[in-house]
Amino acid sequence: MNAAIIGATGLIGANVLLGLLADERYQQVMVLGRRLPQLAEGTHGIDKLSFIQCQLEDIPSLSIPIDIDHAFCCLGTTIKQAGSQDNFKKVDVTAVIDFAKLIQQHQLSRNRSKPWSFSVVTALDANANSSIFYNRAKGQVQQALVALNLPKLMIFQPSLLLGERASQRTLEDIGQGLFKLTSGLFIGPLVKYKPISGERVAKVMLQTAIQNELHTAANNHSPAVQIIDNKAMHLTAK
Repeated sequence: MNAAIIGATGLIGANVLLGLLADERYQQVMVLGRRLPQLAEGTHGIDKLSFIQCQLEDIPSLSIPIDIDHAFCCLGTTIKQAGSQDNFKKVDVTAVIDFAKLIQQHQLSRNRSKPWSFSVVTALDANANSSIFYNRAKGQVQQALVALNLPKLMIFQPSLLLGERASQRTLEDIGQGLFKLTSGLFIGPLVKYKPISGERVAKVMLQTAIQNELHTAANNHSPAVQIIDNKAMHLTAK
């Protein structure tokens, strides 16, 4: 199988990339982004990585040289980093949709008959009608992706992410500190809101893509759209 990933320098994306490289079932792993991910010397599977350097606005005009079985979108920023709500949407909405369209059009141009999958990270409580800008933007991108009628669309909705980032996010750092003090409170219905590590989200994304591949090979039909929420991710990939 071949995979494509965008957002591979972020908390979740970096872990997805390492998983793809380590998995012998993937022959080629294509990374799209502004900069090449920094991988340790001797990283297992690094020889199968290829890189397309691009800005987000370049995505619609890119050309993909290989068939893609699984595409992973791990793009994400904050309003503070982006500088404005409009710039935030350019990353978390427009670029995500452009990436999905790029893969879709590429597959169609190659008369790709085998089903392929698109995995994307949004957020807990994503809702296109939310009064909260962040949740509304994440809901809008989900709606747009569903409307594309992709063969397989897997939407992952994590709560607060745990793990070390390359760039500092003050509110998330504070949240991680509070979680260490209150982790025992996230039981029962509150598991839905329990913070989750980027590593675990990545692991569930990879497991879900492979499970769908196995279902396809066995002629078992799984839903065209799957939403994997925060609670489900906590119950998976122990």
